[in-house]
Amino acid sequence: MKKVFCLILTLIITLGSFCYVPFSSGIIAHAKSFETENGVQVETAPFLYKSTLYQMEFPSHQSYEIKEKSAEGDYAISRELNDLSYTFVFPAGTTKIECHLSLDGETNWRGFNINSTDNPSFWPKDANGNVDYSQPLTFKRNEITAERDEYGVLYRDYLKDKDVNGFKNYDKIYWRLTYTCNEEIFRDYFDINLYDYDTAEKHTLKAVNFNVAGLPFAALTGTDVAANQKIAGKYLSQNNFDIVAVQEDFGYHKQLVDNMNGFSHMTSHTGGIPGGDGLNIFTKNMPIYNETRVTWNEACGILSDGSDELTPKGFVYSVIDVGNGIYVDFYNLHADAYGGEGSIAARTSQYKQLAEFIQARSAENDRPVIVTGDFNNYMHTHEDDGALYKTLYLECGLKDAWIEFHNNGDYFNLYNWHITGLPAWGNWDSVERFMYKPGGGVDVVISDFRYVEVCNDNSEAVSDHSSAECEFTFIKTADFVENTQELQITEKTENNFVYQLKWIFKALIMVLSDIGNLPELLKELV
Repeated sequence: MKKVFCLILTLIITLGSFCYVPFSSGIIAHAKSFETENGVQVETAPFLYKSTLYQMEFPSHQSYEIKEKSAEGDYAISRELNDLSYTFVFPAGTTKIECHLSLDGETNWRGFNINSTDNPSFWPKDANGNVDYSQPLTFKRNEITAERDEYGVLYRDYLKDKDVNGFKNYDKIYWRLTYTCNEEIFRDYFDINLYDYDTAEKHTLKAVNFNVAGLPFAALTGTDVAANQKIAGKYLSQNNFDIVAVQEDFGYHKQLVDNMNGFSHMTSHTGGIPGGDGLNIFTKNMPIYNETRVTWNEACGILSDGSDELTPKGFVYSVIDVGNGIYVDFYNLHADAYGGEGSIAARTSQYKQLAEFIQARSAENDRPVIVTGDFNNYMHTHEDDGALYKTLYLECGLKDAWIEFHNNGDYFNLYNWHITGLPAWGNWDSVERFMYKPGGGVDVVISDFRYVEVCNDNSEAVSDHSSAECEFTFIKTADFVENTQELQITEKTENNFVYQLKWIFKALIMVLSDIGNLPELLKELV
């Protein structure tokens, strides 16, 4: 359907007009950043200790599963336990590093070595590819695999309690860094406090992200878009979602919202094509504050590559009061479509623009962050040298809900999913994503994630996208910070006639400037 988008829009202008695994109790460690006595920058991410071991299953909405066995039998240690995340930035001149953990800070230190001779891959390189010790060294936990990291041994040897088939109860984990810098040996110690999950104040909600495919071309495509929007609205209403984020909510907005019962708050609808961005957020009994819409700085395609320039695609930012005094920075986006060089470059720019916005907002007001939408990009393809991963995960500190929940927190090894024969689209590592990170003394845990194809009574999909459905648990820690920012509910408005008229002329001028691509477009459509 989207392949005919630009041709149909041209005509319109000319005429004038997005499994379940049990979640059990444990201990939470809250993220923190600090500098050690000798100048090492340390950032640790939150992680979860579960009280029981469970069998690893990775179901999709189609009934299949992959089971992973640990060396101990049919059970594997919790994915969150294995995904203890941290980042160390060592001073320039560092040539050797040893990282160790202990549960008492005195004995039984376990860990691993990073040696510049044996394993120099983490050190920066000069223009000739040689290790450059004159630069600071940044080491991230996710740069090595769980199989190589001896912390798995630490977990099994010290944390596992055979008497209860779970984990021992500890209040702290102690770290020891030993490193050589400019031929001098340094040693730093620090610890991370652990929080009891069972007694912590928690708040759980269910969110869905759905590209509803509300493109207004029913007569020309043979698709009854109005009927599909009604079905989509009923689905969103009947499945106990607390937050709904949609994309491509254009000309059939009324049919969608009229069937979404129980949603007391929503963002302003920006209208149809051209001029509307198709992005909206709905909540049940949770006020939406500080609504801000941002258009991408770069986009690609007028009569080609998905025609992304013919609508003001971008993202909508908001602050949502999710309850229990917890406020969340919530983002809903729609990135460039298609796979040409221009579209890839545009997405790379868009992820960077989004990351900079998130970092600026978080610097002003530290809160948990949820980012969702249609990213038009997979992780398993590592597009543009992994721009999605490098920009939003590494640089911005976000985690991906599907990868954390279904792929054991491994952002690179998706072999088991490739061999299933199922396409990624709408099944696994799809373009409909949820990302998240903690903030303000609130940890975020994913307790469920699934893709669901929404169909009509004839088992026909109402959108070319599956819905992405995610359950979040927010946990207050001892470091919880009350919100002090003045928040405002945005007055609901729609784009007026003058705005729509300006976009009609703007789109017409763009189409005329790109008219040379029309023959290729027509050839593609035939």
